[in-house]
Parts: sequence; structure tokens; C-alpha cells
Amino acid sequence: MLRELLYTLTWTPAKLLVRAILCYLGRGRVRVHDAENVPHRGGVLICPNHVSDADPAAIAVTCPRRTPYFVAKRELFDIRYLGFWLRLWRVLPIQRDSADRAALRRVEELLKAGEAVILFPEGGGNDEATLQPLHAGALLIALRAKVPVVPVAMRNTAAIWTYSDVLPHRVGSPHPISVTFGEPLDFSDIWGKPGATETATRRLTETLAAMLGQPVPVGKPRNRSAEETLTQT
Repeated sequence: MLRELLYTLTWTPAKLLVRAILCYLGRGRVRVHDAENVPHRGGVLICPNHVSDADPAAIAVTCPRRTPYFVAKRELFDIRYLGFWLRLWRVLPIQRDSADRAALRRVEELLKAGEAVILFPEGGGNDEATLQPLHAGALLIALRAKVPVVPVAMRNTAAIWTYSDVLPHRVGSPHPISVTFGEPLDFSDIWGKPGATETATRRLTETLAAMLGQPVPVGKPRNRSAEETLTQT
């Protein structure tokens, strides 16, 4: 009861503050496109590309679902005081360098319960600010929960906070952050079929690449050993 009250009292003011900071750093208002593509109700997995430490903040302030859940690296919860607020604001910790089955099962439960969950399928950002091979585990969850996946194209977040930088900075010329929500991907045609996870991963990868105007990435995702374990559970 108290936790829900704190969430209600702090979530909206926090989003307004973060949005103002992003506008200041990018020298322009945060632009949101096609937010109507996110279903208003029912389970949905929201999958943005990931090129910057500013991406979680950008998707948090632009997601049209009022009370989404987020998945973030467990290391953030070790930062003093930050862990409390992350848990309050429905952020779920996940161990990126291992097959964190407990965290992924929790995500699956939330999706089946009709919640919206935001998860970065690349597993981490990169200094090149380009789309990287996706982890199949993210799509496996969506297939098990039988929910649609909304691809999200994030642009200009790397301009204010490159992945290797410790802190963000204000750009010299306008680089407003842009967030575009794609049409939901429906995988009902491959539920329970052999190779469904790989097919779904390929579809999401191709969709994100097209939205970003980038080539389809090739090769294996990071932490492949964990990935292989996930797809076998």
C-alpha cells in the first residue's frame, strides 16, 4: 500500500524532471512518434535499440503505458540509494553475464498478467551507436507469454551520452532525442513451431534495422553462452 502510494506520488514528477533534463542536454524537446502503436492494455514486450546510457531514461519518459515495468542491469541496484528508487519504479534487476532464469521468468509472469515490460534485446549499448545482434532470450519470453512485441527506434541519445562516457553532456548544436514506436509484431503464426525463437528474433532485428535505416547486424550477440542456456530453459 505504501509502496504504491510512493510510486503514484513520485513517478510522474520524476518523468517530468528527466524529460526536462533530456531536452536541455539535447537542445530540443524530446520527440515521440507513433506512440499509438503501443497497446493500451494487455501484455506487451517493448524492445528498443540500445546505444546510450540515456536510453532507459528516454524510453521511460516517452512510453505511453502509464505503469510499465523495466528490465535493467543488476549493477545499478548496488549504487547507494538508487536501488530503492529503481525497485519502487518497477525496475527489475537482471544479471547480464549469466542466464538469469529467475528474472526472465518474472518478466514472463508479468506479460501473462497483462503488463507492459520494457527490455533492451541487445543486452547493452555500444560505442559505435549501431544496432547489434539481438539476444533470442527476449523473444523467447514473448513467445512463451504469447504477447506482441513493439520495436522502438531510439535516436540521438548517444549524442548526449556515449556508452563509454561516465556522465552525459550537453551537445553544442541541437540533437533532440527522437523515439519512434513501431507497429506491434504478432508472432501468433509461429507459436509452438520449431525454430520460432530464431524466426522471431530475425523479424525483430530486421524491423529495428529498417526503422533505424541501418544494415541488419550479423554475428552472435554478446554473452552468447548465457543466451544459449536461456533458449534451452
